[in-house]
Amino acid sequence: MLRRMLTLVFSGLIAVAVAGCTHQVIVAEVLQQPLGSKIYLNQNIWYEKPDRISCLNIQRGKILPFGTEVEPVTATDYKLSFKTGDGKKFTIDYDYALVMLPMEAYIRQVFTLKNRAELTKGMKPKEVKLLLQGKVGRGMTRAQVLLACGAPAACRTPSVLNSTWVYWTSPDSIYRVVFLRDRVNAIVNIDDKP
Repeated sequence: MLRRMLTLVFSGLIAVAVAGCTHQVIVAEVLQQPLGSKIYLNQNIWYEKPDRISCLNIQRGKILPFGTEVEPVTATDYKLSFKTGDGKKFTIDYDYALVMLPMEAYIRQVFTLKNRAELTKGMKPKEVKLLLQGKVGRGMTRAQVLLACGAPAACRTPSVLNSTWVYWTSPDSIYRVVFLRDRVNAIVNIDDKP
């Protein structure tokens, strides 16, 4: 009897501990979304499988373009899910060790209350077209690179104030975007394969 009670108590404690490890984050609260406003992507998101997108935003597969209107579904310590207007669901696998930001800060990087026109105000149509294709070119600003590629992961680029940002083209291949006076000066392809 005592053994059974201890087993039940122990099982209950494990269930509480596991449930307590993952907390829900409310995207609208994080973004301080006014009633009736919409949420958009603040960057291009690449994906091969919509239900398993890397938080590194590995640049291969299809692009979900910045400025796309989205509806957040769930946000926890490990996943960020949202739907697009056509009802398609996307899930980003969030890994704190790679991004080195709390989920709330990561949400502010990925989502915005500004639509595409607001995000690209003052840009030439040719520049916007390149950004929507996820292309980075010499002379682009840091803000334009953020739209095209997203924020670089802190595990390889500790600060967006650095003069070099690192992005992935596959799980084991990267390239660097080098800035000079806050404009892209060079793009250096680097293969991380052993």
